[in-house]
Amino acid sequence: MMRPYLLGFFSAALLIAGCGNAGEDLVFPAFPEGGIAVGLYLDRDGTGTFTSLDTTFAGVRVALFAAGGVDTVRTSLTNASGVATFAPLPVGTYRIVVVRASLGDTIPVVVGDTGTIRILARPDSAGASRIVRLGYQEATVAEARAMAPGRRVMVRGVVTSPMQALRDSTMFLKDGTGFLRVTQARHRPGRTGNNFGDSVAVLGTTGSSLGQGVLLGGLVSSLGQGPAPTAEVITVEEARTARGGALDAALVQVVGTKVVDTASVTPDFRVTFASASDSMIRATALFDSLLQAPAVIFVFGRTMTVRGVLQPRGDGTWMIRPRAGSDLTLTN
Repeated sequence: MMRPYLLGFFSAALLIAGCGNAGEDLVFPAFPEGGIAVGLYLDRDGTGTFTSLDTTFAGVRVALFAAGGVDTVRTSLTNASGVATFAPLPVGTYRIVVVRASLGDTIPVVVGDTGTIRILARPDSAGASRIVRLGYQEATVAEARAMAPGRRVMVRGVVTSPMQALRDSTMFLKDGTGFLRVTQARHRPGRTGNNFGDSVAVLGTTGSSLGQGVLLGGLVSSLGQGPAPTAEVITVEEARTARGGALDAALVQVVGTKVVDTASVTPDFRVTFASASDSMIRATALFDSLLQAPAVIFVFGRTMTVRGVLQPRGDGTWMIRPRAGSDLTLTN
């Protein structure tokens, strides 16, 4: 009788408790004679709101215009608290504009410096304030993969392999446009890892590794939790070639293969498996040392179903990297 062999180790360690960050308000002064305060912050965690992980932005020039005019009424620099003030101001309608040239090349996103602001002849409306969010360029997975190396971008997606699953801290994610490998991933303060299915925003630098587009040095913010992603079932040949590269970094599963060879790749362990119908069609799975997969279970000819993320080997082929003990099933 054949019985399934499920590796149960390590998978429980992948569940990391979430950590909430209380929002903090930018502090604006009172304007008894009429005035406008503009607060600028850098959205470091990609949440779209000002949190304790974000920072205020000093030294940015803000211009004040009459609502219908094109001439600058006044300019002001944000102070150490990230606030630019215009006071005193007469009753009227104004608009503010952040001077992009004062931000530098790395902060292309500015949200909140549009529309008008009114100063009225009433005690409760003599002062007004506006919060402006600054951010990094945002890109889809497909856009990030296609970008020239060295671009600083924010990518949003769903985690298919957490950063703590592999000893080199590589993380994998997907969005509606494709799949992406994130090297040397680390989480922002408050957490040490993430979960399968987490929605994340990752700030990193576009680059290339083993011939494929990646995000280098990803700094991760967890935005929410969701169900664990489902692996796509593929053939052994598709695993070997990542379907011509189209499945690079994808979460996949290969069912009912045969173990044909094993090798220690210190400190990891490599298993070569073949198609059940053709022993010449072969691919490999690399079991990370964190999984502590015992070599004795990979008996020649044993039936294996393996799940994991696809990573290039650097020779034109790909390998599957299982993420947890539950990614492997051995029978007979």
